[in-house]
Amino acid sequence: MRKNNRDRILKTARQLLPRYGYNGISIRAIAARAKLTTGAIYFHFKDKKEIYRTICFEAIDTLIDNFKRGIQSRQTPGQKLISSFDSYINFFYENRDHYNILMEYKAHYHPDEHGHDIEIARKMCEMTDLMEDTIRMGIREGAFRDINPRMLAILLAAVTEGMLQLKKLGVFDYLKISDADFRSFMADTIGRGIQGERRGTA
Repeated sequence: MRKNNRDRILKTARQLLPRYGYNGISIRAIAARAKLTTGAIYFHFKDKKEIYRTICFEAIDTLIDNFKRGIQSRQTPGQKLISSFDSYINFFYENRDHYNILMEYKAHYHPDEHGHDIEIARKMCEMTDLMEDTIRMGIREGAFRDINPRMLAILLAAVTEGMLQLKKLGVFDYLKISDADFRSFMADTIGRGIQGERRGTA
């Protein structure tokens, strides 16, 4: 029963957060919607922040799984690297609530105030670690030139996340830029920039 209550709390919070935002809900509101007492919620979670953080970890785990499947399904280092973009885009479309919750969490992140939130950053870096490993593979195989794997992974992650934020603002629709066109442009531009002796096709 206690596990069921925990699952019910998280399910309710997932429903409320995209609609009302982090500041728009309370422990009392979650309890009322879940038909539980506030005491039942505090039995499982210290505060609202812990509920939010738990859902963010779920979102990141889903994204990491997407990254792993995408990388494993491709052959060349170039294909594996661009698969990280594909995985992020698929996550955006298929897990929109999780994506929005994760983005709002980032908006509320203040390292000086919440030093413990470094756990979220560490979890996010599991994704860039996968990208770094792919880049190192490409360098070893001669598909990529000798380049800083970490900096390139962060660049690709930043470009992809920035693209999704512009999509949410309607910029891509207004400019009539499709996901496929942007993907092709990014793969070509970055591919030329990191091209080694034997280029991997994206």
